[in-house]
Amino acid sequence: MSSEEKPPKEKTAESRVDTRVETCNLVSFLCLDAARKPVHQGMGKALDVSKNGLMLESSGPIDTDYVSLLSADPDNSLVEILGQVAYSRQSQTGSYKTGIKFIGNSDENIRFATSLIKSFHYRRKRGLTGLEGHKTASDS
Repeated sequence: MSSEEKPPKEKTAESRVDTRVETCNLVSFLCLDAARKPVHQGMGKALDVSKNGLMLESSGPIDTDYVSLLSADPDNSLVEILGQVAYSRQSQTGSYKTGIKFIGNSDENIRFATSLIKSFHYRRKRGLTGLEGHKTASDS
């Protein structure tokens, strides 16, 4: 490495381009192979979100390049976005934290992020912490 070359900077909260908003939303995910075919599915928790990505906590690593993320908005309509996995690392608690960049168009990215933020604040305002505010098929 020459004196002019600098090692790549590790991304930190301070170096992110977009502001992250803290959330706590359940998110279903599908791990997709290179042909974008599902190879694994799971559930995780969105810890924070921006207009272009999120941090997902899950019980296992996400070891594919792409994921499909699915969550419910405050009206219990499903919202979905494709994402590209930036990294997946085990935390000190044993869970895995995965950085995901949304790869939809700008409107799709913002719609998904806004939906997570609104759902989080809606549940918090109602004093709900998990799925208590979500309708199930038996509620209809």
